[in-house]
Amino acid sequence: MALPKPPQWAVRLLQRICPTEVLEEVEGDLHEAFVWRHKTRGAAYAKRKYIWEVFKSFHQVKIKVKTQHSGIMLLHNYFKTGLRFLWKTRGYSTLNILGLAIGIAISWLAFVFVTDEYSFDGFYEKADRTYRIKASMGFGDKPSIFAGSSYLMGEELPRQIAGIELSSRYKSGFFLGKIDREFINQVTHYADGDFFDIFDVNFLIGGAGTFNDPSTVVISESTALRYGIPADLSSDEITLVLDNEEARFKVIGIYRDFPGNTSIRPEILMPFSLWAQANQRRTTIWFDINMNCFFTLAEGVSVNEVEQQMTDILLQNDEFEADVALGLQPLTDIHLNPELRTGNGINARGDNQMILITAIIGAFCLLIACVNYANFAVGNYLVRLKEVALRKVFGAEKTGIFKQFVVEAFTSSFLALFLSVGIIYIIMPAFATYANKSYELSVIFSQKFLLGGVGIMLLSTVLAGLYPALLLSRFKTVAGLKGKARLGGRNLLSKMLVTLQFCIAVFLLASMLTLNKQLNFLLNYDIGYNGENLVRIFRPIEEESLKNTFKNRLLGLSGIQNVSIASGFNGTDYRTDEGEQVIVRHARVDTDYLETMGMELLQGRNFDPGIATDFTKACIVNEAFVKARGMENAVGTTINFSYGDFSKPTIIGVVKNFNFESLHTPVQPLILYMGGYLTTYDTHVKVDAMNQALMEQIEAIHNEMFAPYPLNYTLVEDDIANQYELETNIQKVSRGGSIIAIVLSCMGLMGFVGTQIRQRLKEVSIRKVVGARARQIFGLYLGKYLLLLILGVVTGISVAYWIMQGWLNNYPEHVSFGMGIMFFSVSSVLVVAILTIYSQLFKAMRLNPVKYLKEE
Repeated sequence: MALPKPPQWAVRLLQRICPTEVLEEVEGDLHEAFVWRHKTRGAAYAKRKYIWEVFKSFHQVKIKVKTQHSGIMLLHNYFKTGLRFLWKTRGYSTLNILGLAIGIAISWLAFVFVTDEYSFDGFYEKADRTYRIKASMGFGDKPSIFAGSSYLMGEELPRQIAGIELSSRYKSGFFLGKIDREFINQVTHYADGDFFDIFDVNFLIGGAGTFNDPSTVVISESTALRYGIPADLSSDEITLVLDNEEARFKVIGIYRDFPGNTSIRPEILMPFSLWAQANQRRTTIWFDINMNCFFTLAEGVSVNEVEQQMTDILLQNDEFEADVALGLQPLTDIHLNPELRTGNGINARGDNQMILITAIIGAFCLLIACVNYANFAVGNYLVRLKEVALRKVFGAEKTGIFKQFVVEAFTSSFLALFLSVGIIYIIMPAFATYANKSYELSVIFSQKFLLGGVGIMLLSTVLAGLYPALLLSRFKTVAGLKGKARLGGRNLLSKMLVTLQFCIAVFLLASMLTLNKQLNFLLNYDIGYNGENLVRIFRPIEEESLKNTFKNRLLGLSGIQNVSIASGFNGTDYRTDEGEQVIVRHARVDTDYLETMGMELLQGRNFDPGIATDFTKACIVNEAFVKARGMENAVGTTINFSYGDFSKPTIIGVVKNFNFESLHTPVQPLILYMGGYLTTYDTHVKVDAMNQALMEQIEAIHNEMFAPYPLNYTLVEDDIANQYELETNIQKVSRGGSIIAIVLSCMGLMGFVGTQIRQRLKEVSIRKVVGARARQIFGLYLGKYLLLLILGVVTGISVAYWIMQGWLNNYPEHVSFGMGIMFFSVSSVLVVAILTIYSQLFKAMRLNPVKYLKEE
């Protein structure tokens, strides 16, 4: 009769973990015990006990692994030694790791921001084949390029071009949303059925179907919550208001909210058939650019060929005096391309300047922190030179010593990584505000950003630990045993690193001061009109009688000086009698526009409501128009401009240039007139002083005349400031980066000077014995480092001047870099550096010479 056998996997496990010299004995004893238990207590009990005994043998793994894998033993010893040394020098080590943690935190946040910006729209499955229609129009070598499409392009081009696989128009709509008895402003978006395939819309319930019924909509998850639409669509209607008429729409699907890193974030999607019903005239015009249109091309289709076919079809169906061509803009290019506009449902514009500056600050802060660590580490490791020498005497090789210090650098970087999470928690709200994002701490724990943080930690290990490890592993054994703790001769690399730190610090400080100076210049520049105490109310008004009533009622309020109602600034072109094509901006205004805005009339007269032709045949132009047309006496000249029914007006006045757009672009030729069919939607109200009571009175009049639409207003001063939001954010980021860079640089200088001073304490003692005063000692050692600092700040200020002068030239109106910025940047960094050097020399200057000379 065959003996019972224990589980074979347990036997094999025992053979792997048990040392060879005792394996036969242990295996035999366990097998005998298994047979006896099988006979007396049963098979199940015997197997259970056998497996338990095998697991109990795991205590022998430690012996076996350590005897066969000495590398693991050494690694374990490196970590243990490193932690013990960090604890022994916990004062310096805490400061060192804190500096490294700050560098990791700043670079980690920069990585999050830059990665987030470059990930925009790239996560869609068909993103690499999806494009937006763009167009170019103009004369000569510099045509105007703009993004947009007409309804007819989105209809006909996919039908006639085989390479277009999916297509969807996309346009904004503006309604009032009714929630119970309250009304809110609600932006909606029109789309075609292919939209949901192009952008991978994830429906939680329902779906879009063919998406042709104008009485149906699909909404986002957050919108459903806001309007009280249950997740099961048991109640599936929302009420929207347009032109004072309420309409009920059936909700046929609820989709998951679009992520934050996308250029489109629709809350309510409506079929384009609804827009077509209300805009029949615009559905038959080929070049009526008023929406976006997305195409997804089939695999392998040439973009250039599709662009050519699009242009050919357009030219076959419409005639143009200018050179016109259609093109395709990649979906992933929209977010960071400043040349093509956003709008019509595309938002969240990014900026390459902000990305570049954030990346530079992150890289610089990490580099400075790693340099700090290297200099601190070298200074701290001086006390371990005898330890290194003894290791070598007992057979340790250079590679072993090198590995030991690299592992210690990794340990410090690992601790700094954990500490950086706390730093990020503190500065994340401020950083999110600067970056105009909605970041929370949890974002860094996503897989992508967590891997980025680990990558930064490993990079900091290399940057921070390589130099000390190489230096100490190559240190001569005899010098270490004799206690000659002088490293590296002239120590040129350490000096270069300190110089680099202050080069970076003065570069960031000078750049920040230049940004601050230019931003203040932009905000205080004379833009040609007075935005102080000027309120802008957004309310489209077409009826003249309604405009006059609203205007007169506002003027009846105490504290209101003037009221004007105008359109926005459109762009168009016209051909002169000489055949020259002229591109201008134009706007429809009223008789009180110039006075309300505080503009200066240089020639001629203002509009007069008593002169009938001022409404049909008169215009006022700006200085830029007169200069561009080369007019000596513009007043009285008839121009060939026409827009709708308004045609061939006569110039009655010339207004001083005013910046109706930001100072990012020069003032363009402008025509102001009172006729035409442009919708007026900007009501400008000039008040004596802003106060809550007056705004409540204005709101009461508005609500009485335009209910249920709520009052929508801004302060013109805020509108002007918002034009320079990018510069403001860059200024804040660079200011924070400059302060951190200077602090880290001073910490690095502290480590470097401290290392040098500790090597020369006997020298200082001898100088004191022979009569040197503290001031003389300070001057002597300051001279050793002053050249390094001057070299760093001169290099940094030169690089800052070269880069910032190029940046300033992007503005038509700008400040100069200036000697003031140079002087303040250099002097500030030098003063802080000198104080740092003094703090390290102070102890040496006050020491008792006997302590370091008693052996002599």
